[in-house]
Amino acid sequence: MSSSVWLVLIVERNQVFHTIASADEALEMLFTNWPVVSGAAFVLALEACAQAVAGTATEGEAQSAFLAAALEAKVPCRLA
Repeated sequence: MSSSVWLVLIVERNQVFHTIASADEALEMLFTNWPVVSGAAFVLALEACAQAVAGTATEGEAQSAFLAAALEAKVPCRLA
């Protein structure tokens, strides 16, 4: 699939700001520093980010799914 570049996101977790600029970085955040480990948006974000890393989904699809998971989990984030 074609890839697109992420708009850089600044995610706040535990009073620390993290820069997320790729599906790989988003996947790492979801696995290691996410407040929930369930929910439809969380699962879809894991799948979309893993697929983007594998090259079977676009970075844009992964970013959209990650943003939906952040909204669902009430994780503050903003575009950099």
